[in-house]
Amino acid sequence: TIRTRPASRFQDKYNQPLITVWWWRLQQILASQLPPENIHLNYRCLGFEQNEHCVSIHFDCQEPITADLLIGADGINSVIREVLIGDGKPRYLGSMSWRTVIKCHQELLKAGELGFVKGDQEFMYLLNVGDGYISWLYRRLSPDFTLSQNAAEVKSRVLEHIADWGKPLRDLVEATAAEQILEGPICDRVPLKSWSQGRVTLLGDAAHPMAPALGQGANSTFEDAYELAWCFSQASNIQEALSNYEARRIPRTTIIQNRSALGEMRYYSQEQEADSQKMEEQSQMSSEEYTDWAFNYQPLEFRI
Repeated sequence: TIRTRPASRFQDKYNQPLITVWWWRLQQILASQLPPENIHLNYRCLGFEQNEHCVSIHFDCQEPITADLLIGADGINSVIREVLIGDGKPRYLGSMSWRTVIKCHQELLKAGELGFVKGDQEFMYLLNVGDGYISWLYRRLSPDFTLSQNAAEVKSRVLEHIADWGKPLRDLVEATAAEQILEGPICDRVPLKSWSQGRVTLLGDAAHPMAPALGQGANSTFEDAYELAWCFSQASNIQEALSNYEARRIPRTTIIQNRSALGEMRYYSQEQEADSQKMEEQSQMSSEEYTDWAFNYQPLEFRI
């Protein structure tokens, strides 16, 4: 059975819609707002060096770039974070993910609905991302993760796992080109107490990578960017701006990271659900209170 939930409840409760966006399309929209000469592709960062006057960023097979400020927004496997903090590899949370976006001619979901299917230590989400495209993502508890050897094996693996599921879902995976399915482990990192040193700071997944269970990864990243820009508009120097940025962002993202990690495991296990409930009691914030706290946040109304 596909369980659906109308997205209109977000509009009713928070006065804003729940919007599912194809990440590729969002990248296009964001890039269109910048002058083309400001976007440089095929640069692989190797690290950086800084002094009191500037920061030099080094790239593979490219000349170094010197700047006043370096913002590491290079994802969960951030090179900038590794040089800055040196905390090693991401933390595997115990589940694997398979996901894609495909053109779908079946009406699995009506406009404004999300689909959710839960099995034994596994689940699937179906999202309508517009223009006739459906995103499906399948996740499964897997204490030890191994990646498939090729695209065909990736697809076969998913089909094997859902062999006893309903035909519409199996057909959806069958209709997906193997090369389009992205396979990967669900990971995060332990929250940091500081993101910045000198002229270098972190943003988004480089700063606070989180499990996708609560859907707050991109949202919190946009908050980071908005508040970092505001901090620079109010500060007299880089150090003041970065200090205020950390004070505004780290307490909030730490809560979201921790709730997201437990939320991920809550899908699979009653024991983890009990841990999540214990955390709610300790934080004196129920799931509903947390959701209100997350979605009602107004960045510039927060004072440090």
